Amino acid sequence: MKYFSASFYYVNYRVLGTIIGQTYRRFRLRIWLVSVLFVTLYLLNQFIHLVFRLADEIFYPGFHKKKIEEPVFIISNPRSGTTYLHRLIALDKERFAFTKFSHTFQMTTSFAKFYNLIRWIDRNMLRGIITHTMDRVDEKFWGGWDDIHALGFNKTEEDEMVFAQMMMSVGVYIPFPYFHLTEDTKFLDKETDDVRKNVMDFYESSVKRFMHANDPSKTYLAKNVMSTGRFKTLMQRFPDAKIIYIARHPYDAVPSFASMFSSMYKLYSPPIPDNDPAKKTWARLGIDYFKYSQEMKRLLPPSQFYMLKYDDLLADPQGTVLKIYHHFNWQPGEKFLEKLKKEEVRNRQYKSNHEYSLEQYGFTKQEVYAELGPIMDELGFDKEF
Repeated sequence: MKYFSASFYYVNYRVLGTIIGQTYRRFRLRIWLVSVLFVTLYLLNQFIHLVFRLADEIFYPGFHKKKIEEPVFIISNPRSGTTYLHRLIALDKERFAFTKFSHTFQMTTSFAKFYNLIRWIDRNMLRGIITHTMDRVDEKFWGGWDDIHALGFNKTEEDEMVFAQMMMSVGVYIPFPYFHLTEDTKFLDKETDDVRKNVMDFYESSVKRFMHANDPSKTYLAKNVMSTGRFKTLMQRFPDAKIIYIARHPYDAVPSFASMFSSMYKLYSPPIPDNDPAKKTWARLGIDYFKYSQEMKRLLPPSQFYMLKYDDLLADPQGTVLKIYHHFNWQPGEKFLEKLKKEEVRNRQYKSNHEYSLEQYGFTKQEVYAELGPIMDELGFDKEF
C-alpha cells in the first residue's frame, strides 16, 4: 500500500496479514500476546514516522533534490563481522555519514535534526544526563544481546529497520516461529518489478532525508546483512554504489545465523527443538544467501566490489580496513588512522562465548559442502570432514 506515493510511505500489508493469519491459525497464548504487542508497536511507530515524514515535506523539502552518490554497502550473511567492520569504517566521520540505531526507527531529516539538537543540549547544558539515561535503558533492553549483536540507541547500526517498516525484511519474522511457512521477504531481487520499485522508492527517499541533515560532502555508509538478497535491486537504483562483502566459513556462519534469528523462540512453550523447520529455515536461508553472493561477485566490476574473509578481519582489523581503502582509492586521514589503531587494540581480546553446529539445525557438513563446495574451495575454506 502506498501513502500518497511509495517515496512518502510504502507498506506490503500482505506480509503483515500473513503474520497475523498464522498467529491465529496456530494459536498459542504467548505467540498471540507477542503478536498483539508487535502489531501495536508497529502501528505506533508507523504513525510517528508518518508525522516526521510529513514534517520533512513542510520544513525540509530540499531533501528531494539530494543526490545519493557512490553509497557504500557492507553486505554478508549475518554473524560474519559486518557490524564490526561497519563500526570500524564509521570511525572515519570526515568521510562517511551513517545511521545510529535511533535513526533507523525514524529515518527522516526532521528526526535527525531533532536527534542532533537533543545531543547538543545534553552535551552543553545537561552534562550528559540524557546519554547516561539512554545507556541504562540500552542495558536494560538490549544487554542480553551484547555477545550476539551489541545494540544501543546511540550505537552505529544497520538500516534494516527501513525495510522492516515496509514489511519487506525477514526480520519481521524473528518473533514468530513460522518463517518456514512463507517465501515473503527473503529475496527482494525475486519480487515483481512493481514491488521492487516501491521498496526502492521508499528506501532511497529515506536515505535522502537522512543525508539531507548531514554534511553534503559525506558519503552514505550502510551495512545490512539481509541485502545479499537485494543487491541487484540496490545496484539498479544506485549504479555507482560500492559493495564490501565479508565471507565467513559457512559451517560457522550458517548455524550462528539460525541461532541468532530464532533466539526469541525460547519464549514459547513447549520449547521448539533446534532441528524444527521453524529454525532450520533460517539455516537454509544462510546457505541460499551464500550461494547468491557468488552472483554478486560475478556481476559487479572490481572497481565497485571488494570481498574479504571474516578470519582476516579478526586477525588484522586495521590492515583489512586499509586494504579496502586502497582498493577504492580512499585516502585515510590522520584522525581516522589514530581512532582505528585504538579500536583495534580495544577489541583484540574479543572472543565469542557461543559455539554452534550445523547438526543442531538438521544439516551436516557433507550436505553443505555438496551445495557450496566450489565456493568454499575458491575461498580456501576447509571442508573438515
